[in-house]
Amino acid sequence: MSAPAAAQAASPSALPSAAQACARPCPVCASTQAQALQSLSLPQPSGSPLPSGYRLMACAACDFVFAETPAPQSAYDLYYQRCAKYGGPTGTGAGLHSADQARLDQMADRLLAWLPQPQGRVLDLGCGAGGLLSALQARGLQQVEGLDPDPSAVQAARARGLLLREGLIHEAASRCAGERYDLIVLSHVAEHLRDLHSLPALASLLTPEGRLYIEVPHPAGYACGERPPYYYFDSEHINHFSAQALARLLAPAGLQLLSAEAVQLPLAGGSHYPALAVVAGFGGDPHAGAALSPQPATVQAVQRYLVDCAQGARREPQPPLPPQGPVLAWGAGSWAQRLLGQGQLPRDRLVAFLDKDPNKQGLQLDGLPILAPAVGLQQHPQAAILVCVAIDPQQITDDLDALAPGARQRLHFLSNPT
Repeated sequence: MSAPAAAQAASPSALPSAAQACARPCPVCASTQAQALQSLSLPQPSGSPLPSGYRLMACAACDFVFAETPAPQSAYDLYYQRCAKYGGPTGTGAGLHSADQARLDQMADRLLAWLPQPQGRVLDLGCGAGGLLSALQARGLQQVEGLDPDPSAVQAARARGLLLREGLIHEAASRCAGERYDLIVLSHVAEHLRDLHSLPALASLLTPEGRLYIEVPHPAGYACGERPPYYYFDSEHINHFSAQALARLLAPAGLQLLSAEAVQLPLAGGSHYPALAVVAGFGGDPHAGAALSPQPATVQAVQRYLVDCAQGARREPQPPLPPQGPVLAWGAGSWAQRLLGQGQLPRDRLVAFLDKDPNKQGLQLDGLPILAPAVGLQQHPQAAILVCVAIDPQQITDDLDALAPGARQRLHFLSNPT
């Protein structure tokens, strides 16, 4: 698959320096006075319309951190229509795995508490394969529908009997014009959008008592430890919100924050992911204007996190890789891309990347093929295997046992920072 020339990824060497002026205004307030925090190199698979790096910027006025991505919104639209994993077997949001289902169940319970009427009408934007819609139906709601840009996700959801439209998130206000919803949900969607003007436009789809629920990663919870350094910064997550930034973004549409709370999302392997859940409604809502609890400063939290990342950036394989011979990297996602950008992979010995995501298989990353694990193991039966999977890396042991029994001794995991 080839991307339009205007959406081709920039090379890491083309990254702007920290001294250069801000080329992308703050997407919340349009200020060009944002401060550069750090440049990140993120090599992309072949054909990706996303850039291979960006500067991380901070807008003090909005308490908001964002990627100064050179790619337009159309490049991100293309990526989520054709390249993303959310409609496939390795994606989240369908409830295919126990931790993902637990996350969806918890969110469904939170949403029920905010419905203005027991049988309210719900629209889930960026719904993937419809796991949240199924969880809401299981709780008795019948008027639930979704919209997603990925045709495979839409097909999978419709196969489950769910009502879905295929479309881009910023088209929602026009695609659903004339409809009114009691609750509109954007769960881990807003951090993926380059242009944010479509979010306040959603007010036109709400009933007078309707609520807008937005859940995003919570920078106050970013920490090194159970996650690799720089884990929360990748090619997809280009916005890092505070409650203040979301309130400022939605205010012109007459929406006010009714609630802002930190939540911990369950992940595979027993770990958790920090999230910020906000609910907004119109000024006439009896909850509008209610005092929100003080919120932690996002820019300061990100700055502290970056310092911690720099101190623990180097990771060494355990057990150590053999001194010579070929190496397979298991994983071609965000962590592998960060490791490549930081020069932490044994590039001179790598022969291929392994990945279970069908959308990546057949592409190249840094000039090397991305193969289905079974294919790569067959082609390189003696290669050491370096696991570049951030969430529950021990799952690779089970995968390897199924594909190549007796090959566990070939696995090498990236340890805690040294």
